[in-house]
Amino acid sequence: MVALVREAKGWSQRDLAREAGVSQGYLSKVENGLLELTGDSLDKVAEVLDCPVALLSTDEYVRGIEVTCLHNRNRHSKLTVGAVKKIEATTHLTRLTVERILAGLDIETEDRLERVDISEYGDPAGVARALRARWRLASGPIPNVVGLMEALGVIVVVRPMGTRAQDAVSTWPHHATHPPLMLVNSGLCPDRQRFTICHELGHLVMHVFPGENQEAEANQFASEFLAPAVEIEPDLRGLMTGDFRRLLTLKAHWKVSIGMLIQRAKDLNCISDRQFKEFRIRLSRMGWHTSEPVDLPSEAPSIVQRAIGIHLSEHGYTEDQLAQTALMTPAAFRRHYLPKDPGLGTHPALRLVTP
Repeated sequence: MVALVREAKGWSQRDLAREAGVSQGYLSKVENGLLELTGDSLDKVAEVLDCPVALLSTDEYVRGIEVTCLHNRNRHSKLTVGAVKKIEATTHLTRLTVERILAGLDIETEDRLERVDISEYGDPAGVARALRARWRLASGPIPNVVGLMEALGVIVVVRPMGTRAQDAVSTWPHHATHPPLMLVNSGLCPDRQRFTICHELGHLVMHVFPGENQEAEANQFASEFLAPAVEIEPDLRGLMTGDFRRLLTLKAHWKVSIGMLIQRAKDLNCISDRQFKEFRIRLSRMGWHTSEPVDLPSEAPSIVQRAIGIHLSEHGYTEDQLAQTALMTPAAFRRHYLPKDPGLGTHPALRLVTP
């Protein structure tokens, strides 16, 4: 746990040893289980890591908190080893917190997420079409992607990940009774967040282990899931490089980025390779490759916030007691989990389970 919290903070062993006033050799032996961290040293390490002593003393991490895959949307070159460790550690700690907050609460959903074999459906697009049918999604755009994930029992948490080179991480738990988790980087514009979540959904349902083609497969899945070819192809047919007004209208309707619409048009042979290049050049010149016009409605997760609301309003917890339950300092807990009204949200029902 010392190593995990240290990595989530982005510190090396040397950094922590210096801040805590201990030798790096001593800290190395602690992290490798050769020495117990106790007394004043334990208090000091917890203080500089800004975490409760209870977090460094728990063995819950060993019992099954797992990040199965770290997917970075073809941005591998931008992620350092330290950044990867920070993201993985943050995801581990987020799952630990979320599972403790949700303990004793049952999430009632009509459907559950399950893994599928791509070969059974031909390709990732086939998987996307099959899941839209299985989950009885209406034709056209998906109104609320976050709401759909939560209706499937997926826990979505939005919080800073310490780097802009990673949009999200998806993970299945060790225990079958625990839900899958998506940790989504904060600050994403709504259209990118929607695509990112569907991309991670593709990883969760199609990929058990990292593979060479997994990023392209997840992109194909997300594109078909958000904008089925048979439905969007008529909207993109005959698109010209000057049709940005048309693209803005389609963005508002399909709730996806203009960049994705252009990529979709190319993939469906609605525009030529030359037109695609011209579109990309124009997007860059207008500055739309980083920030597009037409603001889409934001989509916020609600399960964790509603669970917090139940604990505060019905179970008599104080915010400090909830922070203690979550193995976080009160300040960190409020910063990451209490920025919004915890009573908001109309997604899956939370039912209290009597022990």
